[in-house]
Amino acid sequence: MTLADAHDHVHAGAQLLLQRTAGLTLAYVPRGPLTDWHDVGVTTSLLNAIRMDARRAGAAILKIEPDLPDTVQNRVLLRSYGFTPSRQTVQPPSTIVVDIEGQEDAILQRMKSKWRYNIRLAERKGVTVRAMARADLPAFDALTHLTGQRDGFAVHSPTYFAAAFDLLTPDHAVFLLAEFAGEPLAAIVVATAGATACYLWGASSDRERNRMPNHALQWAGMRWAREHGATRYDLWGIPDDIGRLAAALQGGDGRGVASDALPIDLDALPAGGLWGVYRFKQGFGGDVVRAVGAWDLPLETVGFGLYQFGLVARARWDAAKQAQKLLQTVAQRRQDARQDEMSGTGTQVRAVAGAADWRAVLAGLPDPHVLQSWEWGQVKAQTGWHAEHLALSTPYGAAALQFLWRPPIDCAPLRVAYVPKGPVLDWSNLDLVDATLAAVEAEARARGCIFVKIDPDVNEDGLAGRLVLHALERRGWRHSQDQIQFKNTAFTDLTGGEAGVLAQMKNKWRYNVRLAEKRGIQVRLGDMADLDAFYALYAETGQRDGFLIRPFSYYRTTWETMVRAQAEAGNPAGGALLLAEHPDDVQPVAGLFLMRYGQRSWYFYGASSERHRRDMPNYLLQWEALRWSITQGCTVYDWWGAPTQLVDADDSLQGVWQFKQGFGAEFQPHIGAWDFPVSSGQYRLYTEAMPAVLGALRRLRR
Repeated sequence: MTLADAHDHVHAGAQLLLQRTAGLTLAYVPRGPLTDWHDVGVTTSLLNAIRMDARRAGAAILKIEPDLPDTVQNRVLLRSYGFTPSRQTVQPPSTIVVDIEGQEDAILQRMKSKWRYNIRLAERKGVTVRAMARADLPAFDALTHLTGQRDGFAVHSPTYFAAAFDLLTPDHAVFLLAEFAGEPLAAIVVATAGATACYLWGASSDRERNRMPNHALQWAGMRWAREHGATRYDLWGIPDDIGRLAAALQGGDGRGVASDALPIDLDALPAGGLWGVYRFKQGFGGDVVRAVGAWDLPLETVGFGLYQFGLVARARWDAAKQAQKLLQTVAQRRQDARQDEMSGTGTQVRAVAGAADWRAVLAGLPDPHVLQSWEWGQVKAQTGWHAEHLALSTPYGAAALQFLWRPPIDCAPLRVAYVPKGPVLDWSNLDLVDATLAAVEAEARARGCIFVKIDPDVNEDGLAGRLVLHALERRGWRHSQDQIQFKNTAFTDLTGGEAGVLAQMKNKWRYNVRLAEKRGIQVRLGDMADLDAFYALYAETGQRDGFLIRPFSYYRTTWETMVRAQAEAGNPAGGALLLAEHPDDVQPVAGLFLMRYGQRSWYFYGASSERHRRDMPNYLLQWEALRWSITQGCTVYDWWGAPTQLVDADDSLQGVWQFKQGFGAEFQPHIGAWDFPVSSGQYRLYTEAMPAVLGALRRLRR
């Protein structure tokens, strides 16, 4: 449908698709509507026409996916027309767009050197790329089915692609086929609309991959797009977490960010899903951009409610099936192997299946850490870790551990394991220490792990700590080269209340707290609606201070999990998001996220802007964090990170330590992370050979 004036000049339009599933009709406008969203009159008329057509067709929901940049302003705009963000997207919100204007040499120069090399390598190794004829569609269909089976996704039918070929080629699209010695190796489909070309579909075989046919295909697609008037090449779909990060770094103004400017370690990204696709696409030198995604408008209240309920139920069902399958395949083998090793030692190991039971176990042990909480196991599940909760009963006392494990590479038969800030036990009881370490070692063997890592908060500067170090070395544990958490920390004693904390603070720090208040800084508790703003601050901080950050979904899960625990009566776990604001600024100028467990709180994530820095927002923010911890009954405030060596002036944490020390923080050295190699050979391969390979790959990328 279109809107035109008296002279038949089209001002706006939309393509409305209708689909009926599970008794409901869904109306959908892909990559539209096409309108000037700021022209209220035109847009309202168009949306009214779309609603009328959708209702006549019996639709309960109208879903749109406009091609608008993901900005606060555009989200507010869509809400003003009655739309809400959808739980279900159809097209990928985030993508990489390559600038293909100018000379071909300039386009190639913007790519990473390895990608330029691979494009030329494909030509040298005899790969040819040509436009397909209709007679080539069976070969394309075979490649798509092979790709779907290999990568685990459903593919369109041959008639679907045949219809696309007949409708779009040769004027609006091209089906490109890469071959070697007459054998089809890979294929892509590229379509144009105005100045933009989109890479819509791709498929490849497993043969002759070293000839780099996919690099050759994308370059051929860009050249074809240029010949047909396109100046932008949309690579169509990357992990949405990457797009969220790019949007945050640009302050939400909708501009793209060069993929190589993102503070992301490519080697640390997951291997499955769209992450491998992102590694491939980012090398072509484009910008990461994110659209606002899918938005829904209810047309019929009951039907829309059923639709929402169905989406939630399906997500929970999929998660439950995956978890059940995992448990069924590994539970018996783990139980048999562990019981065999523990028999005769007097140690009993019990798997704890529920959150309440686990909290009861931790309540009977000294100083449980928040990273041993049930909630932290839920957080780590999103990055591929599987959490086992084990309660130990030994002749020398009780202990517990949250045992995390995962394959180092997706689908690999081997695993690595980690007990973050655990196990939980009385570390001064050396007989109990030995019995617990034996149980951890047995669990790692039963799991088929290469190694297991622990990093308990055991004080390094006391007699008990030195005896624990001796026990670790005696049992074959090795000081880890990979210290995942900060080795050392600092803490502030909260037992004296607010007056006691103020007395511990330096004069200048107390002055700066009062100065921030005088200059209008205010600190408030944030909620879920503030996560985007805090993530933008965190991304800005990471870029400024030179540290890598995780995708938005990781932090969102962390915040939602801990804040939900905070609202649960009687739960010893919890968290709070605090934001510092200035009356002259619409965005927060600083923020931090706290976690707590029992009588201890941890300052986990902190972020700040250069805006209003002279108004000392970070001082007031930390003071309010200390006060919040006191109101929660905490007796210790853990500052989460201190220099490895206080005397090392070059330690990157020295500046942070000086700030924390002003609040009365006391330095506490810990024994750090230790690894138990289940297989010495595999452990050496993992810790020595793998970093060398990853380092070589990084140098090649640079």
